[in-house]
Amino acid sequence: MDSNNNNIPSSGDARAYEKGTTPAYPQQISQISTPQPAPGSPALNTGIKEVYRSSSNTAARTEASSSSSSTTNAQENSNEATPARESSNEVAPAHDDAPSSHEDAAPTQEAKHKKSGLHFHMPHPHLHKGKQAASGGHASAAPDHEGAEDEYFKDLSIEDALAKLETSTQGLSSSEAEARLTKYGHNALEDNKRNPVKIFFGFMWNPLSWAMEVAAALSIILGDYLDFALILALLLLNSTIAYYEESQAGNAIEALKAQLASKTSAKRDGVFKVIDSANLVPGDIIRLKIGDVAPADVKLLAGESMKVDQSALTGESLPVAKKEGDEVYSGSVIKAGEHEAVVHSTGSHTFFGRTASLVAQTVRRGHFQQILKQIGLFCIGFILVFFIAEIIVQFVARNNPCKLNGSESGCPTLLNAIILIVGGIPVAMPTVLSVTMAIGAAQLAKRQAIVRRLTAMEELAGMDILCSDKTGTLTLNKLTVDHPVAVSGFTPEQVLLDSCLASKQGEEAEDAIDVAIYGTMKERVQELQQFKVTKFIPFDPVSKRTTATVQAADGKIFYASKGAPQIILDMSSNRAEIAEQIEQQIEELAGRGLRCIGVARAEDPQGQNWVMSGLVPLFDPPREDTQETIETALKLGVRVKMITGDQLAIAKETARRLGMGQNIFTAKLFHDRTAEEKKEAISGGKRRVLPKGAPLSKITQEIVNADGFSQVYPEHKFEIVQRLQEARHTVGMTGDGVNDAPALKRADIGIAVAGATDAARAAADIVLLSPGLHVIIDALVGSRKTFQRMKNYAMYSVATTVRIVLTFSIITFAWNFYFPTIAIVLITIFNDGTILTISKDRVKPSPEPDKWNLKEVFAIAVALGAYLAGMTIVLFAVTYNSDFWLRFGFNRTLDDTEIRGLIYLYVSISGQATIFVTRTRKFFWQNRPAYILLGAFVLAQVIATFIGVYGLGNWPKNGRQDFGGCGWGFALVAWVWSIITFLPMDFIKLFITSVLFGKAVHHVHLPHHLRKNRKPKEEKAKMVLSPSSSRAPNTPGLERGDRRKEMDTIKDYNPSAAPAPAPAPYEVTPSPHAAPAPTPDPAHAPSQAQPVESQ
Repeated sequence: MDSNNNNIPSSGDARAYEKGTTPAYPQQISQISTPQPAPGSPALNTGIKEVYRSSSNTAARTEASSSSSSTTNAQENSNEATPARESSNEVAPAHDDAPSSHEDAAPTQEAKHKKSGLHFHMPHPHLHKGKQAASGGHASAAPDHEGAEDEYFKDLSIEDALAKLETSTQGLSSSEAEARLTKYGHNALEDNKRNPVKIFFGFMWNPLSWAMEVAAALSIILGDYLDFALILALLLLNSTIAYYEESQAGNAIEALKAQLASKTSAKRDGVFKVIDSANLVPGDIIRLKIGDVAPADVKLLAGESMKVDQSALTGESLPVAKKEGDEVYSGSVIKAGEHEAVVHSTGSHTFFGRTASLVAQTVRRGHFQQILKQIGLFCIGFILVFFIAEIIVQFVARNNPCKLNGSESGCPTLLNAIILIVGGIPVAMPTVLSVTMAIGAAQLAKRQAIVRRLTAMEELAGMDILCSDKTGTLTLNKLTVDHPVAVSGFTPEQVLLDSCLASKQGEEAEDAIDVAIYGTMKERVQELQQFKVTKFIPFDPVSKRTTATVQAADGKIFYASKGAPQIILDMSSNRAEIAEQIEQQIEELAGRGLRCIGVARAEDPQGQNWVMSGLVPLFDPPREDTQETIETALKLGVRVKMITGDQLAIAKETARRLGMGQNIFTAKLFHDRTAEEKKEAISGGKRRVLPKGAPLSKITQEIVNADGFSQVYPEHKFEIVQRLQEARHTVGMTGDGVNDAPALKRADIGIAVAGATDAARAAADIVLLSPGLHVIIDALVGSRKTFQRMKNYAMYSVATTVRIVLTFSIITFAWNFYFPTIAIVLITIFNDGTILTISKDRVKPSPEPDKWNLKEVFAIAVALGAYLAGMTIVLFAVTYNSDFWLRFGFNRTLDDTEIRGLIYLYVSISGQATIFVTRTRKFFWQNRPAYILLGAFVLAQVIATFIGVYGLGNWPKNGRQDFGGCGWGFALVAWVWSIITFLPMDFIKLFITSVLFGKAVHHVHLPHHLRKNRKPKEEKAKMVLSPSSSRAPNTPGLERGDRRKEMDTIKDYNPSAAPAPAPAPYEVTPSPHAAPAPTPDPAHAPSQAQPVESQ
């Protein structure tokens, strides 16, 4: 979970220390010789300075004007760790919700931002005025400008806030509260429920369903009740599956509502009363105590210091210190302390409510539904052409009108139209594809990835950008001790020992810093047991340090202390000797995104003569498998962009350790937009995609080129995702908090990581049960296999449509010959029923993101379908118009009823055999199908053979469509003709793909002159994966031309293999410091970003 307020320390990979790429601690600070960035260099300007100019105020301000403040999450608990400072007279501010406890400290973060043009408040997507209708949840007393309530009330004193809200510390009267409730509405999220019946039947309003409904109506008119029952069953099944998917997506808002408090204690008529939280209004005075959930956005009044868990809202993983005058957001949980507070924003205008509004506005129409619609329209258009042609031929040319007498023989033309619709429309396609995705989802569930929206399986296969938050996903979200820095006269072991003595130990360790330090000392437990802590003074906001009185094994008493480095330095007797080196080291660590605490000891009896022994850096290390996972994602054609609320320096250091690029933007990118760009800012709604070839706006281009984003808020995440989508990218987004819910819902594939809140899980499409990103790689490979199966079936299904329509239309046109509808119904039942086994077929995942290329699908399908139709007509003509078979030893010719049995059998065999051609881009024998698919084919065609041999007793016995059996001899003819006509189909497929699209030729050994020039595509792939766009400068680029090597990489990927154990984060052996984090190449700076072709 990423901190939007810069409270998580930098990540670090302990394994990197073995390689010498990151610094180990020196024995003495006087021995340090670390390369420093030159003055004015990007590393100094964008790395160190951003540490101070990109965060907000906190209760962790240091005592002296030269001290620095704490910025880590753990520091919000103990306020010990601190980054460097920009100058000796400037204090580094931290969290924006906890102002300094010392009024003489450095200028506030808000003041800095006003000067620099930055506005790091908790923004919201909608501007609103103080007056709102009572339509529910729209209360706000803030002005109408960007960043209204949060920024406005944050800047006001308590007295001014009460005056603005026209209230007092005595609260509102009951009558005034009732009037405001009428004016502002209830403190609740808007409830826009849709009629479930309309939703269900709405899924029957699409091209495929229209054709099926027409066929059902014709079946009723003509008395064909069997066809009607089949079509109705398929319609209901498809709608049921779609309705289930829709209901799952709607749970996001319900989960958000569940996190709101239901009751609260509010002062009405001067007395605190327990009321429904929905009845709160701006100006109410409420009481918050431990365990409460904040029912609205409030400003704290008088009371003791409190700790607030707002991790689900802002991404901070540890409670934040709050005091008088600070803001507490709706949905935050009070962990310690008690306070009175004044309500200033309710309902949809709270920070929580604005997040829910973004989720509610997001309308997602997946690729899957769009693809089904396009395939359906193609099939309907194809059928319509031949349906109209048949009407003209039968009713006009042949003067063969209908006689609607309630029998099937009354209108053979319309009966034949039903054949075209039932046989031509891929009625089973939604069901088969849904089952295919469901089986793929079940396989992912075994790998700890729960798919909540089935269509996400198809979209995940095409994902080419993954936006991942940092803390808890790329990193462990666990403070770890880096290599201690010792001053002259001390060793790193002594520094770590003293810091541990000045911490709670064992089970008593609750503070994150104490836990991290004690965890590093576990191997030195025997050494710790030689010391006894006789007195421990915990951290307090005034002294900003902890102090322990320690008795050694020999009875000697000494003192150990740890805390904010400047506090420890200022109270030390050796300050003059080490001040310059300590400050330089703090800045160097801060430039790399590490936080540190100071350590000192006193050996005089009174504990007054303190001597600083060194610094203990802290960081949040990457997960052991993260770097390997990112590299695998790149090989699969997926760029990983880091999105974090942490500071720029932390983000860059984490990216450096993970081998990611350094082109990372802060939220300033969104505040520097032009008026036109602000006007088109994201506000929810449907997914927007720019027309192909349309130029990208400057901000969209920079977002596409970026490697990551730091110091961002929920609205920024939402906008990042949507702008990437506008650039024709398929975007995945990981998250775990309420603040991530809008972006998760907006993304093509929302992924809730392990430990996510209910709201994040409800907004996501996939929920991970195990930590880290490696599960996403499992899901990615699995989804691409599923996509291949879906594409193979879609091509088969369209080919079947073309073949059925052409075959039975041409036979009717040329010979006025009719087939019974039941024959096509049986083919549909047996062939499409058994073809469900394609969901478990053997396929190879694509080494690149999969996209639906319907031009290719339609071209191959039409070619194969037309070829099979021609072969069917040849068989029919030879059998119907000649005595050809008498020359091959047959003693008879077939009559009309028997010909129907022969043609039925050939259509069934050759039709289903088409799946073995469409399931691979190679020759069919080069990629063995799954045994279950082979078994299903054999089963279906054995049944079809018996039907073809024995017929259906001349059903329907009307003299024009009677279905009889062709006998075993002609059944053999059907099988032999099927085999003969099957063999050329691979050549047709490969010819279409190679000549028209320049694809697939590398799968077979064709002459070199037939191959298309692939250089432009390879150059594009190299550009997308260039070092400036998605890899660190020292990471070699990928060669995308070698497909077989990439496939081996995917095939050999073993997600279940345990990662190699990382070395301990603390080592005694010193190693030289590494160079500072690499700075971005000026050629790839944001201002000089070159356009990238949208995919």
